[in-house]
Amino acid sequence: MKRMRCLVYCIVVTSVMIGLMDVPSVLAGHNPPKGPEEFNGLQFKKQDAKKAEGECEAGGAPLPEFSPTVRDGEPNLALLKDAKPEASSVIAGWCPQRHCTEYLNDGFYNNCRSWIIGAIPGWAQIDIGTIATVNRVFLGSEHAPFWKDRFLTDFDILVATETADKDSAAKTWKKVLTYDKAGAPISETTEFKFKETEARWVRIHIRANDGARIDEIEIYGGQNPLAVEPVGKLTTTWSRIKAEK
Repeated sequence: MKRMRCLVYCIVVTSVMIGLMDVPSVLAGHNPPKGPEEFNGLQFKKQDAKKAEGECEAGGAPLPEFSPTVRDGEPNLALLKDAKPEASSVIAGWCPQRHCTEYLNDGFYNNCRSWIIGAIPGWAQIDIGTIATVNRVFLGSEHAPFWKDRFLTDFDILVATETADKDSAAKTWKKVLTYDKAGAPISETTEFKFKETEARWVRIHIRANDGARIDEIEIYGGQNPLAVEPVGKLTTTWSRIKAEK
């Protein structure tokens, strides 16, 4: 009898514990504090959580969460005050409650603060506002998985310094990374590293998966990514000195 009571008690306790663990395990490591509004003289977009939550029709999904203004001691170039988002298309009938182009870099994760593409193939991009050094991008479908759909499976990361041609095949675009693993869809926020390069525009060109979603694009390039001009100027100066001799 005692063994039976113990068994029942253990089952109940275990069930309760599993029930309690289910909620935080889904959101483990989430709900980070708001990041700094300025870093090394760079100013970031305002992140008004109350406004974001008020505009959000979550449908039971997680509410907006802060995306970082600074990650690993580096500024998020996509969240610079003057950085601008643009997309080739957007799913109809949802904005402003969900899935707007401006939500690509509004400083908040999750479904109701995401962008969803309309026509495939297509793209989403960030204009940093100035030429910067970039070497990694973070993006995902849902930072806190809930709907578990609209994954990214087949895309390129492109950069440009001169102009953001609407045609991703234009010569002004440079491909820095290709992801085409249909069996490994990108759901949660994922880091993509590539060789250090200069860019003003960073584009995610999506080739497949109709209805792909991006809840936030983050762009990084080191602690001082905007210091890209002096090297070019120094080279020009030495060239002129040599020519004059």
